[in-house]
Amino acid sequence: MSRDRTRTRDRSGDGDDEFHAEFELAPEFETDADGQRPRARTEKASGGLRARAAERAGTLFAPRIFLAALLLTAGGVFAAGTVIPLPGAGLLGIFAATFLFGLVTSERRYAETALAGGLAAAVSTLLDFAVVAFLGGVGISLAALAGGIGAIVAAAGMYFGRDLRDGLTREL
Repeated sequence: MSRDRTRTRDRSGDGDDEFHAEFELAPEFETDADGQRPRARTEKASGGLRARAAERAGTLFAPRIFLAALLLTAGGVFAAGTVIPLPGAGLLGIFAATFLFGLVTSERRYAETALAGGLAAAVSTLLDFAVVAFLGGVGISLAALAGGIGAIVAAAGMYFGRDLRDGLTREL
C-alpha cells in the first residue's frame, strides 16, 4: 500500500467545479533543494529495525562486561586453586570473583557472569582432570557438568553481591 496521501479541498461555495489535489511524499522519498535525499531520514528509515535490535542486544549481553567477568572469574579460579589445593576449589574462587563483581557493578549482568563462570569452570575442570577426561572419554560430559555448576555458582555470586550493594547503598 502506498504511503502517499491525497488531500482534496472543500467546495465551500466556490461555484467552480475544479478538482485540486496536494500530494505529500513519504519521508524516505523526500528530497532537498539539490535533489538529494536528506541523510538523517534515509538512515532512520533504513536502519530503524536493525538499530533497535542492536540496542536491545546490547542491553541483553555486553561483550566488554563478559570479558571483564571472564578475566575476573579466571583470576578467582587461579587464586582459589593456588590457596586451596583441593578439587572444586575453583568454584569458591568463581563465587568470590562474581560476588565482588556484583558488589562493584550497578547493572544486572547475570548472562555475562553466568557464561564467564561456566566457561572458567569448564576449562579449569578439563585442565585439572586432563588425563582422566581424555583417556576415559568423559571430557565433554565432565566439562558440561562443571560448566553448568560454574554458571549457577557465578549467577549466585552476582546475585548476592548485588544484594549486598543494594543493602549498603539504600537510604534508611
